[in-house]
Amino acid sequence: MANTTLTHQMVAREAAKVFEEEAPFTMGINKGRQDEFGNDVNGYKEGDTVRIKIPSVNPVYDGAVYAGGGSGNINTEQYVNLQLSGRKHVALEFTAKEKALDITDFKERILRPQMQTLASVVEADLLSQAYRSVYNQVGTAGSVPTLMKTYAQARAKLQNSLAPSGDRSTIFSSDANTELVDTTRVLFNPSKTIEKQYLSGLVGNAQGSDFFEHQSVPTHTNGSKVSGVTVNGAGQTGSSLNIGGLTAADTIKAGSVFTMPLVTAVHPLTGVAYTTLQQFTVTADFTAVGTTGTISISPPITTSAPNKTVAVSPASSAALTFVGAASTSYRQNLMFSKDAFTAAFAPLPVLASCEGYTARLPSGISVRVMTFGDGNNDIERTRVDVLYGFQTVRPQWASRITE
Repeated sequence: MANTTLTHQMVAREAAKVFEEEAPFTMGINKGRQDEFGNDVNGYKEGDTVRIKIPSVNPVYDGAVYAGGGSGNINTEQYVNLQLSGRKHVALEFTAKEKALDITDFKERILRPQMQTLASVVEADLLSQAYRSVYNQVGTAGSVPTLMKTYAQARAKLQNSLAPSGDRSTIFSSDANTELVDTTRVLFNPSKTIEKQYLSGLVGNAQGSDFFEHQSVPTHTNGSKVSGVTVNGAGQTGSSLNIGGLTAADTIKAGSVFTMPLVTAVHPLTGVAYTTLQQFTVTADFTAVGTTGTISISPPITTSAPNKTVAVSPASSAALTFVGAASTSYRQNLMFSKDAFTAAFAPLPVLASCEGYTARLPSGISVRVMTFGDGNNDIERTRVDVLYGFQTVRPQWASRITE
């Protein structure tokens, strides 16, 4: 039997549920901070911010003498800001006849296509932010992975960074899925994570990760300068790197990954050097104005505890080896632990003189449905909005799989 009239509450709740189903990346990351955006009776707007604490990693000392005879380490917590910087909506216009549809018919005929589009755009936005912050990378640029070994290498990156073994997901392209299954005849194990069974694109579980085929896998395009770049000055530390070997107007793009000779990664707790070079990502677009310049990088070059990242600083004139060719695009699949990233969806208020409802689901998704009239043209319009923020918290708990 058809409903007499669909209510805003019904539509908002169904819209939020459809959003969940169509957003595997969003549903695979931490959203535990959405409650911090849930207590403002006046509602939230773009730009509102919550500060997130990241515990430091302090060294362990030998023997009975406190701090090995030193003064010890102050427990200095790091912070990142989660800002509500994303605002998206879809615009709906439907008649009284459509309002009288059964909620199931309305959901499938009208609501689902709109929410699929909204979820796809939000997912693309979040993934484009996420990959640029991740410095771990495996695979061969310009070649779609054909072996499960490549994904095992991504898993090894997470293991070496001590990422939690549970709640891991992999977002990969249809091409990557096709090549993997066709070449290796890999049979994914059924996912044991019951709450993920309804998510769109779920392929199965492998390498301790739930794999999702995704149509919004981001593409990274290198800048014009990826060869001949050198370190300009010895003993550098921190989140910036002085470089040389440039000419005016050379560009290096945010998200470009590089290594430097002898600058090896270290165990996050013991500080013991691994045999692999530490990978770095450029965190801001750079354009040269001369033969030297300074790029922003992650992780910071830190050669001592706490939060040690590398065994040694790069030598002066050491070459930076970038992944991929200049001005060339490469798709970036992503394997990650849930707590590598965080997102929050803030509940938007229904404005005065409008009718509507804001649905907040236990998963952290908030969706507002609001109807307003255009008296000049005698039209009733409905919009479905999401307001959200995203931040990378622990980039070392994720790895790109390049194509």
